[in-house]
Amino acid sequence: MKKIRVGIIGAGFGRYCLSPAFRSDPRCEIVAIGATSPERAKAAAAREGIPSAYAGWKEIACHPEIDAVAIAAPPHLQPEIAMAALASKKAVFAEKPLATTVQDAEALHQTARSSKLANVVDFIFPELATWQQTRELVRQGAIGKLRHINLDWRMESYDNQKGLRGWKTRADLGGGALQHFGSHTLYYLEWLFGPIVGLFAKLFCSPDTLQDGDTFVVLAIRFANGVSGSVTLSNAAPFGSGHRLEIYGSEGSLRLMNTEQDAVQGFRLWAATRANSNFREIAAEPLPKPATGVDSRVRPVSRLAARFLDWVERNVPTTPSFQEGLRVQQLIAAAQQSEMSGGWVDCPPEQG
Repeated sequence: MKKIRVGIIGAGFGRYCLSPAFRSDPRCEIVAIGATSPERAKAAAAREGIPSAYAGWKEIACHPEIDAVAIAAPPHLQPEIAMAALASKKAVFAEKPLATTVQDAEALHQTARSSKLANVVDFIFPELATWQQTRELVRQGAIGKLRHINLDWRMESYDNQKGLRGWKTRADLGGGALQHFGSHTLYYLEWLFGPIVGLFAKLFCSPDTLQDGDTFVVLAIRFANGVSGSVTLSNAAPFGSGHRLEIYGSEGSLRLMNTEQDAVQGFRLWAATRANSNFREIAAEPLPKPATGVDSRVRPVSRLAARFLDWVERNVPTTPSFQEGLRVQQLIAAAQQSEMSGGWVDCPPEQG
């Protein structure tokens, strides 16, 4: 069968994560990679064994012999790239957040829907086995009727650790804790517990960082099913406590925790019920093998890539698509509005 020809846009995350993730699927052939300079593009192509290298993104997005593009570009640049690729009849695998404004995310969603081309956003946490088991236990009522949840995610981003300034430290370019971490969080909270219908937000910036965007976020959330939640996020927490989700029900509790330095691997799921009040570990995400040199995000991204290729090859739509990317953008905008107004913001999902 003819292989699906994919172009990678971005020689950082695109090279060390998207490239191996797509290459793991035998239906796919990576035919080109683009970067910010010819030298960087050629180096990435040589390292990954990709036949063509381009400076910039336009040639890949518009190339007649490329079927799909996988984008690893900053959020403020992604809408223009994705729109050009869709206009050239290419399927698009995009990063999160999808854009920096609701208007750009809405335009991408509507264009993708009208074109009927495959479109996916790289929200990785629901691809992990421990997260899938957590969702199944919640749906089965393993801890009774849900009451409330608490999410705490504190770590130090590479940019803050090294004192770097770039898009990840600028809220106007799609960075900051709310957009960088919160885009993941707002997606998987709805994936786990259903639609968020309102929230209150406070955003803070640590005084000793070079970051122009927020480094600490506090959210109060209400879900459509009546469940409430609290969220704290920080990307400027050296040796932070990691990533911890606590779920409280009428008959017990679940704890999904990762205290490892690796942001993806190391999750462990614990449960306690009224019948057995001691927390016990019931699932663990495997830690990466030492010295493999493979980014731990490759495994969940490869699962998303496989479903994306199913959509390209057999017209089997999947999630998370640009529709889910738009929804997350709306929730981010609601949090920003709450910070500005100092009040509660309703954000019911669109009907239909």
